[in-house]
Amino acid sequence: MSAEKFKSKKGFILASIGAAVGLGNALRFPGLCAKYGGGTFLFIYFVALIVLGIPLLNAEIALGRKLKGAAPTCMSALTSRRPKLGAAVGWTSCLNSLFTAVIYAGLAGWIISMIITIVPLSSAAPSLSRTQISQYFFQTTLNAAYDGGIHGISYIVAPCIIVAWVFMYFCLRGGAGTLAKAAKFTVAIPILLLVFMAARGLMYSNSAQALSALFTPDFSHLAEPELWITALGQVFFSLSVVVGIMPAYGSYLPEGTNIFTCSLIIAAADFLVSVLASTVLFTTLYGCGLQSEISPSGIVTAFVIYPAAITMLFGANTALNAAVGVLFYSSLAMMAVQSAVSMLEAFLSPFAAARQKPKKSYALKICLIGGAISLIFATTAAPVIVDISDRFINFYNVLLLGIVECVLIALSKKSGVLVEEINKFTKKLKMPHRLFDFSVKFASPLILTSLCVIEVISVANVGFSYPPWLLFAFGIGASLTVFIVGACLSGLFAPENNATIFRGQVLTL
Repeated sequence: MSAEKFKSKKGFILASIGAAVGLGNALRFPGLCAKYGGGTFLFIYFVALIVLGIPLLNAEIALGRKLKGAAPTCMSALTSRRPKLGAAVGWTSCLNSLFTAVIYAGLAGWIISMIITIVPLSSAAPSLSRTQISQYFFQTTLNAAYDGGIHGISYIVAPCIIVAWVFMYFCLRGGAGTLAKAAKFTVAIPILLLVFMAARGLMYSNSAQALSALFTPDFSHLAEPELWITALGQVFFSLSVVVGIMPAYGSYLPEGTNIFTCSLIIAAADFLVSVLASTVLFTTLYGCGLQSEISPSGIVTAFVIYPAAITMLFGANTALNAAVGVLFYSSLAMMAVQSAVSMLEAFLSPFAAARQKPKKSYALKICLIGGAISLIFATTAAPVIVDISDRFINFYNVLLLGIVECVLIALSKKSGVLVEEINKFTKKLKMPHRLFDFSVKFASPLILTSLCVIEVISVANVGFSYPPWLLFAFGIGASLTVFIVGACLSGLFAPENNATIFRGQVLTL
């Protein structure tokens, strides 16, 4: 049973928005809009958010509150006849989030180092070429080598990664209350900064052209299957579902809270921040004459495109450019740290509960071990390692886990109970049972499976450009480790009691 609780509905909403709104919203989403026809991508994404994202988000929160436990408890309860199978899925989701948190901590270190380097970079910008500015982080700060070899470590990035882990530790050790308090800053401040930068972007003479490119649908893209799959798949990654976060947060939810209304607020915030970030990127890059360089890669956007744009933001006023750059990268760092904390919480919560010990006793150990591992993202091989590990851990694994979770919910035949839990404290606005069944049982697993098939075909045709040993060490090997250790944890921590809860009085139809 979960002893922790958010003190209020507001705390839960803020923490959940902090988990959902991350670097993908600020950096990747705008690039996808540019690639797939602006308003066309926005419209399909919005519809998918309603039809696919919100039902699954509700399901995970409802499971967490109903069972008073995190993903292993919830998944084992869905497979009451074979609880260890469901527990393995739950533990794998949590462990996958732990691995992803290590990657995000490395990226947070990169971003924090940009807070430091954007000041001298802005000052020196008038005497540098645009290429030198764009490549400054990878060539000068990180000294990146793309052969995968570790030829050194960045003495700027390494301390920044440690700083990120220190912040993450203090967010973790205080439990649900600290998560909610931290989210007040890590949600509000980035949004305020994005509003400021959007206002600056709208002052450019060609801002109307930028907004037209963002919001006007380009229907010629509708015939592209990749557009549909990408927009639909982005919903799952953006809302932080199927990664063990929302069941844990749901278990901290105060009784009497309207789950459906909360989920609508979380989804709306996620979408609006994505649109706001897209407005910032489009208006800024159009205003700086960099519109042709918009990229669907979040890494390229953050460390190649934005540095060039920021150093041009207020023309020759290098001091103002530097100040805005510091604020902008501080906001990105908050997003990265909040996302990483949420992922760590997804693992720490059930692990501490299974060991029947306070979370504080494990928070420091996990942060020390995770911090030591993530220092690899301060080495010359970091860009290659990030690309490989993020693709396998944060893409392939999430797709597979999403498919399995939806299938477990469908086979459990407990959708009616979940909808009842979702609507338990609602008055007028309720989750439609038919929409829930269609989304979670059919549409979601179909979309995720299609995304898997398309990716397999793409890899078969194009392949990987990295050496096999790198792919195994940081891709296939890391991915398999998540599943193997997840299965071992399910055997180590017997889930029989959880299955009994689901079978018995708690979820009786």
